Amino acid sequence: MIPRIQPDEIHELARSWGFSLETEEAEQLLAVAEAVFQLFDLLDSQERASVAPVDAIRDPGRPPEATDDPLNAIVRFCRVRAEGCEGVLSGTRVAVKDAVAIAGIPLTCGSRILQGYVPGEDSVVADRLLRAGAEVVAITNMDDLAFSGGGESSWYGPTLNPWDHARTAGGSSSGSAAALFYDGIDVAIGGDQGGSIRAPASWCGVLGLKPTHGLVPYVGVGGIDQTFDHCGPLARTTAGLAALLQAIAGRDEGDPRQREVPTIDYVAAVDRATDSLAGTRLGVVAEGFGEGIGIEPETAEAVRETIDRLRALGAEPVEVSLPEHLQAGGIAFIGFVEGMTNLMETGGNGYSWRGRYWDDLAPALAAGLSEHAQALSPQMKVTLIAGRWLRSRYSGALYAKAQNLRPCLRKAYDRALAGVDVLLLPTTPWRAHELAPEPPLADKVLRGWANLSNTYPTDMTGHPALSLPLAAAAGLPVGVMLVGRHFDDAKLLSIAATCERALGWAPRR
Repeated sequence: MIPRIQPDEIHELARSWGFSLETEEAEQLLAVAEAVFQLFDLLDSQERASVAPVDAIRDPGRPPEATDDPLNAIVRFCRVRAEGCEGVLSGTRVAVKDAVAIAGIPLTCGSRILQGYVPGEDSVVADRLLRAGAEVVAITNMDDLAFSGGGESSWYGPTLNPWDHARTAGGSSSGSAAALFYDGIDVAIGGDQGGSIRAPASWCGVLGLKPTHGLVPYVGVGGIDQTFDHCGPLARTTAGLAALLQAIAGRDEGDPRQREVPTIDYVAAVDRATDSLAGTRLGVVAEGFGEGIGIEPETAEAVRETIDRLRALGAEPVEVSLPEHLQAGGIAFIGFVEGMTNLMETGGNGYSWRGRYWDDLAPALAAGLSEHAQALSPQMKVTLIAGRWLRSRYSGALYAKAQNLRPCLRKAYDRALAGVDVLLLPTTPWRAHELAPEPPLADKVLRGWANLSNTYPTDMTGHPALSLPLAAAAGLPVGVMLVGRHFDDAKLLSIAATCERALGWAPRR
């Protein structure tokens, strides 16, 4: 039976909304509430609507030892495989971000507050991986509740950079990028709300694709806000990236983010790629190299040198100005702060949408916040404080304004893409930052967000964006990001395949 509102509670609840109740009025309203709550009891007595997981071996495995995880990239080694399922990922070993639900495998989102939670259902992405023949072999480390790009806010500690263990791997999908340096992992799954696939891909020197918004179903993946949640692949090779996208892309009726979702054969698009970029116009975004995004000179120079190498392959670089790129911060961060606050207040689901809700996450999240909120990262603490304050002062007006400005931002990118095939800019404004010396708390929080200044605009616009390991400076990777038209993900993969064949990745592994 659903617990009832008590007489001593109703007055406090009324005051929280700014009104008061007379004694008789309170008694009458409690009687009305009782009638309504009896209907809630009917709901509570019904079996929950669940989706049976695909029949599979589901060994939750074990946390790693330091000797088999020197980068702290893995939360647990596991084994999940659907026997008898074959497909584009047959024989492929996949590492999955700790935000992607897999039935029977503990999920924590890199946070203390979800320790002990085990999903009862597969996310759509996990289901598709298994049906495509993949074996999930590891759950990867990530920033606490995916709310930083720094790679150092996880409850499990920072993920180390494969090229320099004194630096971080970037975030929030830190472990998904770094784990690709382990022999037993072929490809990985990450999530991207502000650059969380592309930033660690850039700093670790691997490929990371934020697909077009809605191309990959997000059902059963821990997020921030439905309007800019993305899930996508990371890999060492373009072929691996394409095969993973092929397996997980496409429509699912449980995802409210999706409408029409055109897909093509991404593997074939990579196979058809040539050694030439002749006829490909690259729109070099001037603002992506400027002081406004905090560019590091070495990063800008490394990407400019890469543009010269692409020109030698036949590409035609064209300078493009996109002033709106520098105006996306306000739109993005109000969405981050209010979106995450809403999600945490509503059981990780939010309200008012049709689709498949994650109902067993809600009690786990509520219990974790009640018992372990003190262990939240500084990024999460300031977000929840600011989000609650914004709610009390503006009642969602700033969030509404930001959402109404997003179509203008999208149109600006569409205009910039009108005369070129793809846009090009540095993935992150600087290379991987150092773990030591330990910076002041405020500096640590802010640098974990500031390194996303080139990536979060396309989370707001939904355009596909791919970080390529084409540049390096002083032995550290520098990502080169391509941005394409909506659902033109295959073109990004085709260009990447040409670059891989003709130029190879940098730095050399």
